Amino acid sequence: KGRGRTIVKVPPLPPPRGKVVVFTFRGDDVGSATVREQVVRALRVKGLTIVTTIRPVDSAEQYRDMAVALDLVGYVDGEVRDDGDQASATVHLRSGVTGRRIASATFSGERRKLPAEVAKGLWTEVGPAFARVCVEAAKPRKVERAPMRIEAGTPIENSRQDDEGT
Repeated sequence: KGRGRTIVKVPPLPPPRGKVVVFTFRGDDVGSATVREQVVRALRVKGLTIVTTIRPVDSAEQYRDMAVALDLVGYVDGEVRDDGDQASATVHLRSGVTGRRIASATFSGERRKLPAEVAKGLWTEVGPAFARVCVEAAKPRKVERAPMRIEAGTPIENSRQDDEGT
């Protein structure tokens, strides 16, 4: 008799939920702004809350701290390059838990049609990674250290002479 195999089914990832920062895309100003708008729309349609007013930081540690402070699940940035009638756009996903890039998708085609191509194919390319990021962010995390606070010293009180102007 043959041995039976146990097939373990992995449950599907839940639909993504949470806040995601979409940074300004680098590259051609008009093209990058249009592609970024399509990325924002595509992510909103999937149920994510989008924040567009935050600036990028320098290190993975700073991304982690910002994610904890602002309750973010991830970050999206990208770049658009054009060469005459042809263009390409690369979209990167960064985890809020680790602060590192975990997925990228590159799209290329006619410059006019590129934003539509990005909108159509973005979720197919990075959707599973977004779902994983949202699941990771929903898990309880051990805070490695408290966010850095800068103590600027004690306030200086005006003396009586300063108040009188003498």
